[in-house]
Amino acid sequence: MSSTTTVLITGTKAGIGKALLETFAAGSNHTVIAAIRDAVDSSPANSLSATPVGAGSKVIVAQYDAGSETSAEKLISYLKSTYGIQSLDIVIANAGILRHSKPVKYSAADDFIEHFRINTVGPILLYKATTDLLNASKQTPKFFIISSTLGSNAKMDGYPMPLSAYGTSKAAANWIAGKIHREEEKLVVIPIQPGWVQTSMGEKAAEVAGMSASDVPVTIKDSVHGIVSMLDKATKAEHSGRFWDQEGNELPW
Repeated sequence: MSSTTTVLITGTKAGIGKALLETFAAGSNHTVIAAIRDAVDSSPANSLSATPVGAGSKVIVAQYDAGSETSAEKLISYLKSTYGIQSLDIVIANAGILRHSKPVKYSAADDFIEHFRINTVGPILLYKATTDLLNASKQTPKFFIISSTLGSNAKMDGYPMPLSAYGTSKAAANWIAGKIHREEEKLVVIPIQPGWVQTSMGEKAAEVAGMSASDVPVTIKDSVHGIVSMLDKATKAEHSGRFWDQEGNELPW
C-alpha cells in the first residue's frame, strides 16, 4: 500500500487555496486538510468536503482563523482528537489579506497591525502549532508561505503601488521563513511568490495600479501548477530558506 501524504492548506475557500486543495485532492493517497474561517458544518465547508478526490485520497475541512492567536493550536488539537492526525508532510500558509492601498504617510498604525496580524503573525503561529507534526513526517516535511514580490525590497521599483501595509507584512513573512529554515534541522521552509494571479486579491492590486482585471497575467491554474512543482522538488539544501516564484526562479529579498 502506498503511503499517504498529509497536506494542510489554509484559506481554501477560494482562489489559490481552493485550487491547491483541488489539485492535491485529485491525486492518489492524499489526505488534504482544508482550513477555513467558517464552521465545519457551514455551507462553504460542506462544499469543500464534496471536492472530487483521487484513489485513496480524502478531504478534511477544519475551522481556522489566521487572525486569531489561538486558532492554529485549536486547529491542530481538533485534527488530532477528531481525525487522529499524527503527522503532517506539507503545510501551506495561504490565508492572507490585502485591504489597504495607501502610501506610508497616509497609513494608520492599525493598517499595518491588521496586515501583520494575518500575513506575518498568522504563518508564525501556524508554524509553531504544526512543527511537531511536520517533524514527525516520514517524508521531507515542507512549510510554504504564499508570499509576494511586493515584499521584496530589491524589487520595489518594479512595483510602485502604494500597498505599504501589505508589502511590509510580506517582507516580514519572508524574513521569518529564512529564520525558521535556520532553526529547523530538516524542515524545508520557503516563501513563494505565486505570480500576479487572477484572484480577487490580484484584481484589487490591478485596480490600485490603474489596470483592469483582464490585465492580471497569471491564471490560477498556472500559478498552482508552479507552486506544486516547487513543492515536489524543494530540498533543504537547494531551496529552503530562499525566496522563489512559481516559475522556479529565485527572487531577491
